[in-house]
Amino acid sequence: MQQIQLRVPKAIHTLVRDEQDRLLRSALRVAARQRARELAAEQREASANIRRYERKYGMSLAEFEHEKLPGLDSVQAHEDYNDWFFWTRVLDRAGKTADVLKKMETVK
Repeated sequence: MQQIQLRVPKAIHTLVRDEQDRLLRSALRVAARQRARELAAEQREASANIRRYERKYGMSLAEFEHEKLPGLDSVQAHEDYNDWFFWTRVLDRAGKTADVLKKMETVK
C-alpha cells in the first residue's frame, strides 16, 4: 500500500497512530462509496446519450468514424460526433474509475 501525506485537523493528529489509520481508512471507504454512486449516475447519463446517437445514425461510434466521418458535410453531424465522442470518453473514464473504487472495497 502506498503512503500519502495529508493535512488533518489537530484533533486527529493527537490520536494514536492506529486510530488515525482506522479513521482515515473508514473516511476513504465512505468517500469511495459516494464517488461510486456519482460515477454510476455519470455512466447512466453517458449510456443514454450514446444510445441516442446510435439510434439516430443506426451504428456504433466506431462504425460512424469509419464509414461516415470522412464524408461529413453538415455542422450538425460534426456536433453530434463531438458529443458522441465526449460521452463515450465519459463512460470509459467513469467505468475505469468505478473499477478502481470497487477494488478499494476489499482493502482493509
